[in-house]
Amino acid sequence: MKFKEIENKKLSRAYEFCIARDDLNKKVDQKLEISRTSFQMKGFRKGRTPLSMMKKMFGNSTRSEVIQELVDSSIRGHLEKKDHKPASRPSVDLKSGDINNENDLIFTFKYEVLPEIPEFDYKKLSLNKFKVQIDEKSVAKALDELANSACIFHPKRKKSKAEQGDQVIIDFVGSIEGEEFEGGAAQDYPLVLGSNSFIPGFEEQLLGCKESEEVAVKVKFPKDYGSKNLAGKDSIFACKIKTINAPKPAKIDDELAKKFSSKDLSELKDNIRERLANEYAAFSRSLLKKDLMDALEKNVEFELPQALVDAEITQIITADSKNTNEKDTKNTDKEIKASADQKKLAKRRVTLGLFFAEEGSRNGIQVSEKEYKDAVLQEASQYPGKENDFFKFLDGNPSAKEQIRAPIFEEKVFDFMIKLINPNEKNISFDEFKKKFDKTIGDK
Repeated sequence: MKFKEIENKKLSRAYEFCIARDDLNKKVDQKLEISRTSFQMKGFRKGRTPLSMMKKMFGNSTRSEVIQELVDSSIRGHLEKKDHKPASRPSVDLKSGDINNENDLIFTFKYEVLPEIPEFDYKKLSLNKFKVQIDEKSVAKALDELANSACIFHPKRKKSKAEQGDQVIIDFVGSIEGEEFEGGAAQDYPLVLGSNSFIPGFEEQLLGCKESEEVAVKVKFPKDYGSKNLAGKDSIFACKIKTINAPKPAKIDDELAKKFSSKDLSELKDNIRERLANEYAAFSRSLLKKDLMDALEKNVEFELPQALVDAEITQIITADSKNTNEKDTKNTDKEIKASADQKKLAKRRVTLGLFFAEEGSRNGIQVSEKEYKDAVLQEASQYPGKENDFFKFLDGNPSAKEQIRAPIFEEKVFDFMIKLINPNEKNISFDEFKKKFDKTIGDK
């Protein structure tokens, strides 16, 4: 089949090709003839239905199937011959002809080819890998946090006001438009103010209350609340304050250590140091990765497929709209235009995504079956009791499988790049690192 090039500009390609009437009719007859051998129609023996009757009954549907098969095979053959890798699915349109009539069909199809990704000399880059020092101040702070989490509550003096962090023992009854609702009442409920365990706005209204006081707490259930009959509705909770308790941190000693699965305080401190070391190493890796991405964005340049950029812009706008609740505003039906920052971010993501993919392919980096299975098991553990449902979901969703493989692949490519760069290792205090981390990671 001949293809006529009608566009060749940067990454964009467009072609015309023709499916001749005679070739199409021949393919349709062949397909109907194959179907006829196993088809049985009333009044005829199996395989003896006349071809003319088969055409009358199944001609149009078979013609559509054959056209789709010819279009797909023609495009596949063309891409293989040209050695083109489309950045996204080609768009195909019928330019002339009628699929239901006896005439030639002229199709056009357009796509963008993936760009040539240049090789990069990593020796050009000079990056720092920070090793965060674990000081006794950090260990002491972690111990204080554990002691506070294991605190014991003691009754406050009579007429004392409830403060943030206090525990209030309350009876409450919730109602909507004067009607009590199921699950909206409890007695002797221990609520820690500031724990954010109740509906937003509930705990704040109990600050400053006193023992034996009755408080009408007015709150609105969130729109995404789990119970649909309560979501988004205004409610009133009649609360009676029975006791107000103040927190008293646990003593930092061997007994505290045992509560956190350590044999004594010395072992607990060692465990804290190990945990902090792992956390700091993860933060340091994140910072190094951000620095590398920034450097690659500045130094790597190639043409970007507009279709991929547009798709990324759409995802960014959608995510930003959800975060700012723009979808609930009066502008819902209006087209939301991308900002300069959103366009810049989209181009960055496409650039780095294509570069990482090419570097991985160019250097034979792959996700092993074991790495994939380990990641699947870890993800499945997030759905206790429904692991088999998750496995079935993956089996029927190739894109979901790719979402699991993608971050593993990216980390392996990152490790490959870092080995070539061999960054400078630098010791740094936690406070210094935190300032640098917050500033760098906070910048988009």
